[in-house]
Amino acid sequence: MYDMLNNNLLFYDEYIKIFYIFHIIITTIISLISARYMQKRFFDSKKRAFIFMFLFNISLPVIGYFFSYWISYYLKNVKYEDVLDNVHVIDLDEFENYFINVERAFGESSMYELMQNDYASTSLKIKALVSMSDNISQKNINIIKYTLSSNNDEVRLFSFAIIDKIERGINGKIHQNLEKFKQESDEKRKALIAKELAALYWEMIYYELSESSLKDYYLSEVLKYIKFAALSYPYDLKLNLMLGRVYMLQKNYDRAATEFSYICEMNLEENQFVGPYLAEINFNAGNYRTAKSIISELNSLQLNSTLYPIFEQWRA
Repeated sequence: MYDMLNNNLLFYDEYIKIFYIFHIIITTIISLISARYMQKRFFDSKKRAFIFMFLFNISLPVIGYFFSYWISYYLKNVKYEDVLDNVHVIDLDEFENYFINVERAFGESSMYELMQNDYASTSLKIKALVSMSDNISQKNINIIKYTLSSNNDEVRLFSFAIIDKIERGINGKIHQNLEKFKQESDEKRKALIAKELAALYWEMIYYELSESSLKDYYLSEVLKYIKFAALSYPYDLKLNLMLGRVYMLQKNYDRAATEFSYICEMNLEENQFVGPYLAEINFNAGNYRTAKSIISELNSLQLNSTLYPIFEQWRA
């Protein structure tokens, strides 16, 4: 009996040795792989990570294989935030290499202040004039006209050249359209040319490029061509808008209010645009309560940087 038991133990002992040799080899391979990913995650030494995983797998045969595989798979695919090195020492001088130096081309003051500044360089003023000439607006043209009285000859002459170019350009378009208007026989096309002429004459008034003695003439021309265009395009609200603004310049507030009210009736969305004109008409007529009521309903003025202070003043 004793001999049989001893023989069985010797038989299984050989298999146990083979199992442990195989187990040690597999454990070593798995521990090396696991230690690699553990080092990336925990920034520990690879040797310590290997010893930990080796002892873990040796003590838990088979189960340790699956657990080690899961750890390796997880650590390989998980995403972590980037960690900054040497954050305890920050060289502020290095920030200049990483941030773009942003400056205003014409300084921190407004264009008016720049043109009034006698110490500002001539090249900077001319650069500002070129910039404004590329973006024609009533405000920019007024600034350019202001420099016509500058003490600097270069700035004054350059400003005059810009104003002259703008005026010549509009007058040239007026001349071309007048020729087309005379030669055109189709009423619809002629009405479109008349609409363009009205807009060009209005630009001369709006940008204040015309002499004061010619202002009434330009206004009459705008009225003439608007009325001609309206015969073929009676529902063109742009014509009514231009007509209302002409009447306001002529201080004919009743007729101007009629045009703006008609625009609101035809298209309620335009109320946010023509509302300020109606408020101005009522203010000039002394109807302050009506003006306040109109302005308080124009919520879009909160987004208008020019009219927002007026909106807040009247809404209070």
